[in-house]
Amino acid sequence: MSALVLGGTGAVGHHIVQQLLASDQWSKVITVGRREVPLPADQPGASKLQQVVVNMDALQSEAAGSFAGVDAVFCALGTTRADAGSADGFRKVDHDYVAAAAAAAKAAGVPYFGLVSAQGANAGVPSSDWRLLHPLLYTRTKGLAEEAVKGQGFARAGIFRPGMLDRGDKARSIEKLFAPLTGAIAVSDVARVMLADAAAFKAGSVAGVGVFEMKDMRAAAAAAK
Repeated sequence: MSALVLGGTGAVGHHIVQQLLASDQWSKVITVGRREVPLPADQPGASKLQQVVVNMDALQSEAAGSFAGVDAVFCALGTTRADAGSADGFRKVDHDYVAAAAAAAKAAGVPYFGLVSAQGANAGVPSSDWRLLHPLLYTRTKGLAEEAVKGQGFARAGIFRPGMLDRGDKARSIEKLFAPLTGAIAVSDVARVMLADAAAFKAGSVAGVGVFEMKDMRAAAAAAK
């Protein structure tokens, strides 16, 4: 199979790329983003990787050809309000880029689209751009991104809703503090579940929209190991 990954420089996306490259099930891996994904010097399967650098604001036009003939797209795009610089900047990455990626994948005939969303994602939640109410904006934006993906009508859309993430050595300070208390899920397990769902679709055992909450992801990760 062949795969395209967006958000490959992030914590979950990096593991998606690593696991795709290391798996014999995947013969070609394409990353699309504003910069290349750094890989370990001894990364298994690195020869399968093709990295495409684009202006994300022109994703659909600049990367259209990269989606052609791909079996699965894995989207792990996401940022923080602090990194984005504003509520609008956050929405651009977590919704607009995701919607553009889904549209490009559908236009190219990609049958599978897997999205890293978030626990509690809900497009119907009232929100505000006020910084103090950012959790509501986050919840709504993630929900709207899910709707943008589901609205494309993929043969299979996997929606993955992790709660607190265990990013290992990439953990933010607050994550290091609360991860042991909240039962955080390892980013490698999120990636593992996404790849397993795509493989299950290819094998014909799943179709339509599949939503994976934390408990579902833990069970699927254990089964995939």
